[in-house]
Amino acid sequence: MNEVNGRHPQTLNRLSILLVFVLAVGLYGRALQFGFFNDDPTGHFNWMAGQSYWRFFSSSAGYGYYRPVVFASLKLLHDIFGGYFAPGFHAFLLFLHGTNVAMVWLLAWHLGQRRDFAWLAALAFAAMPFSYEAVAYVASLTHPLVTFWLLLTLLLYRQARLKNNIGYFAAAFLTLFLGLFSHENGLFISLALAGMDWLLWPPHKQDWWKRPFLPYFIPATLYFILWFTIPKAGEQSLPTISRLIANLIPTLQTLVYPILPLFQLDAGDTILLFVASAAFTLVTYLLARKAQSVSLWLFALGWIVCSAAPSILVLNSDYLYGSPRLHYLPSIGVALLWGLPLLAIKFNQKVVVLRILIPIVYLLAVALPPLPFINCQMDFYARTSQIVHQMGQVGVTAPPERELIFANLPYFFSSYDKHPDGCPNPYPWTPVGAVVIPPYAQARDFVRFNGGPDRPVTAVTIPDYTPGWNTYGPDRSLAEIREELPDTAVYVFNLSDGDFFDLTNAWQPDAAISQPEATFGNEISLIGAQVNRTADEIEVVADWQVLKEGERPLTVFVHLYDSTDALVAQHDGPPAQGFVPWPFWQPGDIIIDRHAIPLPAPLASGNYQLAVGMYDSNSGERLAGMTGSAPLPDNIYVLEQFTTP
Repeated sequence: MNEVNGRHPQTLNRLSILLVFVLAVGLYGRALQFGFFNDDPTGHFNWMAGQSYWRFFSSSAGYGYYRPVVFASLKLLHDIFGGYFAPGFHAFLLFLHGTNVAMVWLLAWHLGQRRDFAWLAALAFAAMPFSYEAVAYVASLTHPLVTFWLLLTLLLYRQARLKNNIGYFAAAFLTLFLGLFSHENGLFISLALAGMDWLLWPPHKQDWWKRPFLPYFIPATLYFILWFTIPKAGEQSLPTISRLIANLIPTLQTLVYPILPLFQLDAGDTILLFVASAAFTLVTYLLARKAQSVSLWLFALGWIVCSAAPSILVLNSDYLYGSPRLHYLPSIGVALLWGLPLLAIKFNQKVVVLRILIPIVYLLAVALPPLPFINCQMDFYARTSQIVHQMGQVGVTAPPERELIFANLPYFFSSYDKHPDGCPNPYPWTPVGAVVIPPYAQARDFVRFNGGPDRPVTAVTIPDYTPGWNTYGPDRSLAEIREELPDTAVYVFNLSDGDFFDLTNAWQPDAAISQPEATFGNEISLIGAQVNRTADEIEVVADWQVLKEGERPLTVFVHLYDSTDALVAQHDGPPAQGFVPWPFWQPGDIIIDRHAIPLPAPLASGNYQLAVGMYDSNSGERLAGMTGSAPLPDNIYVLEQFTTP
């Protein structure tokens, strides 16, 4: 393709590049609030702790891949921010993604010489539904980083060819080296260079061995040899035919992602996926012929094939299916293919409305449908970050002399209160949900890398709570936990509420029997209570002491009555929110029980009394209340009386 003359509005191009950068960053902007989760703390930060920059390049022992530039970048960020400052790390990822989108715009402009084509390619890449993991998860840095070096190499090489400038050629060599040492897909950079060279400067009678891209295959070859000599933690097995076919499916899904919402396929519709992919490939070829852009079609298709090939050939199918970040680089080729229909349309320059309206409608049809899925997945990452941030905070506030125990941490979850049914997913070969702590990670790392101290941490699963999500840590019974409570700080995670319950504070086993303020059913006594009132709610903290082994489930009620004894507000619930189940009660156990009662606003002036009691959870029958030897009227104990003006 020939360059257009220099009269095109460079200012408009620069504004376009800036705008797609802003849009790309804005789409993922809330990642700045995310923490470190999944592979971040143990798989990356813990592994690289204490290693030098040189060590990253000389060995990858203990890590499955050889990616020294990635770890050097992470260490540099650590040194710049003086620690593992999550907003800074996520800002770096956002910058890379925004810059990659801007460079895709520029590359598409050079290849297609149409601004609408450049916009489509850039925004389709920016809003690719499978890129959320690569952009919002720090351990996926390798994918935006190698893409950054690749695109920068292509643009530098193009400048070198246009200007015949040795400086640009040298800079392209440098970025090629950085790309090779960022990810195995850096080997694709040389192939992409060759493709762009033949696309922009089609060969005529020039001898092929004189093409200037050929020297760029030398470092790729040397890296390929080096990769096999560097110590690594694992090796990949040879592929089988069945695995190759299975591994094709996520790539084909990426290829046709814009039309998948129309067909509502499920995971078993693989034949339809193959048919849709073949049809799309044929249609784009025909459109490319019409636009006299078959070479661009080949370039885009080759980009997809070559950049996806390593994952298809060497990875396990389950890993490939569960790692949408692997499609970040191939999605650039997909975005170029989806832009080809615009090149096939020859607009009448006099009909300005259609020349503007048709590209906009097509761009929105491609870029907008994935946004709900992306936003939903970002919600899951936000909840994941809330969990790990709270782990760091608990590490700070828990008694330092006690071993810290987390119970029922999520390994993986695909639903929670905001999305009880998960994300509406038109992409059936992509997972929904988020990993908090993988099975091979260490809970201690999630505390210290998310703002907490480096202290002993254990994570267990307590099946007695029937958590209902995939948990992290070995099983431990609540009876065992009960025996450990005096010497540990135990925090139980509740996914439905998204917070940690301080079990050690709420359950004090085998305490000496205290003088009660009131007893209920000769089973449990109230030995103290604190009341805190605000304009919006009343918080009651009741201290209960068990008088005999638990025989039945009980529910606490806290009622607010007005001067006519009418019930104004209430809160009912099991003691300690059910985290101290009645089958484990033993005489002497103290249970600290909190209840928050929302108040009607404003609370009418008058006299009020706040009362507490208990009833059988099964029958609803109130337990007989006593103060000393005197029965309590209505089996309730008045905690406080007050007057509002």
